[in-house]
Amino acid sequence: MATGERRDEAGGFWRRHLDKVGIGGSLFAALCCLGFPALLSILSAVGLGFLINDAVLVPLLIAFLIAALIGLFLGMHHHHRPWALLLGGLSAMVTFVAVGVNPSGLFAGIGIAGLVVASLLNVWLRSGQLRRP
Repeated sequence: MATGERRDEAGGFWRRHLDKVGIGGSLFAALCCLGFPALLSILSAVGLGFLINDAVLVPLLIAFLIAALIGLFLGMHHHHRPWALLLGGLSAMVTFVAVGVNPSGLFAGIGIAGLVVASLLNVWLRSGQLRRP
């Protein structure tokens, strides 16, 4: 296998999975911002207690939300349907507002659930299950 082929496979991996990585990271950052006790205890136990600081978590949350939206945008270019990106954008805004501006577990959960649904919709559309008429 040539080096160029390996780069294409790696690029294909990120094109297919960037939305999932972004959503997983967003969930992690949101749970830390909201003070989820089990996660905070694990981070402290493994020596990553410095992450329990809003000065670190808010930019981390923004970066992962942007990564999720870029992944959904790349998926839209593949399947030519805007629904997953629109749902993901709305959910990212809800998540950011719920965590960054007014810490609320309920609305943050709704935002993260919307991001997960957007990612699942993106995977479904990419697989061709919903054909264009």
